[in-house]
Amino acid sequence: MIRQEQLSQWLGDRQRKYADGLVLFGILAKESMKKKYAAYLDTAPESPHIFDPHFTQLVNCLSKIDKEIKYSPSLYPAALEEIAVVRTINESERKKVIEEKQANITSLEILVNELQSRIDDLENDSESHTEELASLQEQFDEKMSELSALRNECETLNTPGVKIITEESLSPSIRKAYARIKEIAPLYASLHNDVANQDIPERQTIAEELCKLDDERRKLWKQIDTWAEGKGELQLEEKRPILSENSIVRGFEIARQIKRLKNNIANSKAASERARQDNKQTVMQNALDRIEKYETELAILEAEITATQGEKSAG
Repeated sequence: MIRQEQLSQWLGDRQRKYADGLVLFGILAKESMKKKYAAYLDTAPESPHIFDPHFTQLVNCLSKIDKEIKYSPSLYPAALEEIAVVRTINESERKKVIEEKQANITSLEILVNELQSRIDDLENDSESHTEELASLQEQFDEKMSELSALRNECETLNTPGVKIITEESLSPSIRKAYARIKEIAPLYASLHNDVANQDIPERQTIAEELCKLDDERRKLWKQIDTWAEGKGELQLEEKRPILSENSIVRGFEIARQIKRLKNNIANSKAASERARQDNKQTVMQNALDRIEKYETELAILEAEITATQGEKSAG
């Protein structure tokens, strides 16, 4: 819950308490309003009646703040802060709430993985899909925020979470993705050995096949990471993909990755600008974080390409 929602609940509660409203006033009111009313509101009797003039004035002040927040939320940053709501529930209610949240988590995990898969497909497409990608990435960020919040709520309810994630801990769909990764590993290794054999004439074709397998396993690892985010630490036997040490394959992989990163940066910039215009601060920050990560990785790869070209020139 954010503080704006807490304020709306207080204003709509016929049993509202003066003390709770006074706390909201102290957090949300601008300095000009505090100078005008704070001293007077503090002189109210303990637990004043709802028709006490102090109570009436407090309701008027908070109603005005509530209206201004809805029109100009940026003027009240404290209104958008997440707050912890503590209440006591019995065991049967706790289990019911947990079951409902877990069901929502499962649905969101499926949706998030579908969105991630669609994003990956579009990013790997040779054609431009800037607008669709920006929209999909915005949906992905919002659903991931919802998913993170639900997982935190379940943890607050003392749900035993998965801290160390093994193959047995994976959901059926994610276990299928991991099984495919294990299938790819020996295929990749075999083709990699063929590329190293200078007696084989089709080495460039094999290198292209290697890159396709590399793309597939990176996409599958991304699905696993998305599913596991916030759940715990992944401890799986298969190694994550790294760039090949074979110069032919490595050149192909770097070129493909550079193209992908540039597309990702362009799409994330579009998503960031769209979120800024819609005043979606969390979505915008997620996009900016992605841009920073992509640009760092791109700089490393471009530096390697530059260094390689310099060595060839010197030779």
